[in-house]
Amino acid sequence: EGRREEFEKNQKELCKVMDEHPGLIMYHVDYPEGENYSEFTELYNNDASFKAHVDNEKGKAPLGGCVDASETIECRCWGKPNDASKEILAGFGAVYMETAENSFILNPNVDTRASI
Repeated sequence: EGRREEFEKNQKELCKVMDEHPGLIMYHVDYPEGENYSEFTELYNNDASFKAHVDNEKGKAPLGGCVDASETIECRCWGKPNDASKEILAGFGAVYMETAENSFILNPNVDTRASI
């Protein structure tokens, strides 16, 4: 089970900080049952949004706690991050996945208050 309790405490704090990032589309961080690793799935509007997320001082301590509680981190990336983003992601052992042409979009008209 690893250090699940420590991870979940930091996970809760980290997810609170995510509300402060208008360029963040989706954030999911998990510590699968019976494992000693964490999975991060994040979608950003662009590289500047990702950099703002990484630079947010409020997120650094809880992120560090999640990382410290994880023997291994799974960080899969899609899209074409710039070199600066790739440098940051290298610290998380990022693996870049192939994306079929025209298979992913960011909806510029999304209404986060929509009921449907």
